[in-house]
Amino acid sequence: MISYLSIALLLLTGVLAGCRSTEATVDPAPVVITTPQSSTTTTKVTIDSTGQVLRSKGLFMNGVHTVRGTVRVYEKDGKQSLVFTDFQSDGGPDLRIYLAETTGLRNFIEVSRLTNSGNFSVELPAGADPAKQRYVLIWCKAFSVLFGTAELI
Repeated sequence: MISYLSIALLLLTGVLAGCRSTEATVDPAPVVITTPQSSTTTTKVTIDSTGQVLRSKGLFMNGVHTVRGTVRVYEKDGKQSLVFTDFQSDGGPDLRIYLAETTGLRNFIEVSRLTNSGNFSVELPAGADPAKQRYVLIWCKAFSVLFGTAELI
């Protein structure tokens, strides 16, 4: 006789396996924006030579899958961008970049599909508030699986 625990474990294994793809990592893309070359540091704010203001940064931590790299929030002329550096993630069928208050998707906003690795940037939507939504999530939307997170500090 199969127990409820055995059935639950089999279902969980199927969901986690379903979020794997045959690719080892997300397809690489050319660099869109790189880390600023020269910067002037003041207390808690770094301004680079192009006028971008560094608002926060975070280091990716693994969730169910391997995710690594750094992410920074820059602001220029009232627009905010997430700038990813040395970013890599296991592949998945429907990976998204979310900004959320918690790792459990509390008060989240979808930033974009994840289509790049390496160094790239993504503009934040107008309603995004990285001061409140301090977690950048790499999320498999099709299977509701958290691949990894970075807390913005």
